[in-house]
Amino acid sequence: MITVDQKRYKKGDLVVYRRDVCRVVRIAKSDFTGEQCYILVPYLKPDGSVKMQVPVSNKGGHLRDLVTRQQIRELIDNTPDIETLVSKPANMKSQYATLMKGDDIEDLVRIIKTSYARNEERIANHKKLASIDDEYLQKAERYLYDEIGASLGMSFDESKAYFEKEVQKASAQKE
Repeated sequence: MITVDQKRYKKGDLVVYRRDVCRVVRIAKSDFTGEQCYILVPYLKPDGSVKMQVPVSNKGGHLRDLVTRQQIRELIDNTPDIETLVSKPANMKSQYATLMKGDDIEDLVRIIKTSYARNEERIANHKKLASIDDEYLQKAERYLYDEIGASLGMSFDESKAYFEKEVQKASAQKE
């Protein structure tokens, strides 16, 4: 589990705010609250068209360090053992949404594994894929592979291919 760090970031640092990888572009006093705030721009939209203010105090606990190489390796090694959600069609959206609100990167893997398993089951039973699974699968993959990519200097596609290949290796070693 990745914990929220109460350290002070500096201009240029890559951080994760909620689920988005962002760059700290400056630290400034908020016009609204008077608090010192980090001014963040999404890593993949560095043009400055989107900016976020997050109090330096991080009272909400939604600002954290970018995942490290070692944490990625641990996540890969643990992925085969991460349980899927209980498949109850009536509350899948609620289960997915709850996991998306958190900051634990393992929750993204749980969503991805659950969505894949549910889709495989539906295909095997000649049923239409559930749009809710596809929606949350796409969101979880975007957040997971964007963060891994930012940490390892890879594109979305490269980080997805890397992660999937390494998880296959980890799964084979556990068998």
